Amino acid sequence: MIILATAFFYLLIITGIPISIFGINSKRWRAFFLQKWGVAMCWIIGLKVEVNGTPPVPPYFMVSNHLSYVDIFLLISKTKSVFIAKSEVLSWPMFGFMSKTVGMLFVDRSKRTDVKRVNELISERINEFQGILLFPEGTTTSGAKILPYKASLLAYPAELGMPVHYATISYTTPVDEINASESVCWWRDITFTSHFLDLLTLSKIYATITFGAEPITNNERKELANDLYKKSKEQFIPVIENFEYAK
Repeated sequence: MIILATAFFYLLIITGIPISIFGINSKRWRAFFLQKWGVAMCWIIGLKVEVNGTPPVPPYFMVSNHLSYVDIFLLISKTKSVFIAKSEVLSWPMFGFMSKTVGMLFVDRSKRTDVKRVNELISERINEFQGILLFPEGTTTSGAKILPYKASLLAYPAELGMPVHYATISYTTPVDEINASESVCWWRDITFTSHFLDLLTLSKIYATITFGAEPITNNERKELANDLYKKSKEQFIPVIENFEYAK
């Protein structure tokens, strides 16, 4: 069902390109069906979502903590966003190819020149129909805590004095099933396919997404990263407590 749903929405999304000659806005079309894909994926994997606060309205720049590939389904279902993701996502079966062709941005953080390239492309992706969403921790975690935010990809909003929204996400699973820190959060050395297949055995997944009350503005990217990190820590709900952090 996941493959069929992804193929169906992918075809709808790319159909927006040729039919734009008839006056249909391809950006609006893509943003609409990308969000519907996120909603469908949440339903298929049994993800029940609780939302606190109000999602930002495009155009916007937003950051979030990062726990799993499930974050993408969750956040796309509740916001009109394209992601800045690490280049490894391109290797994920099915999702990597789709992500690249629907406008996601990929960055190789090991190359400083690539960070600069992505910062230059961000302005092409933000529009009245979609915002940009960044995971500034730079990696997924166990959900025990939020890692300090990296400042490199915040250069664009900092230089423009653009307000940056923030959200935090957390997951839980039924009490008789594997804790979400292991079954939903993808941080251990395990392949995407293996983890995803195990995740599909869960009867339900509960997600909480909390949107910050007010966006943050700072013209210095390192200070902006720190301000966002502090605010995110204040509202973050740990996936697991008293866990020896191993990453």
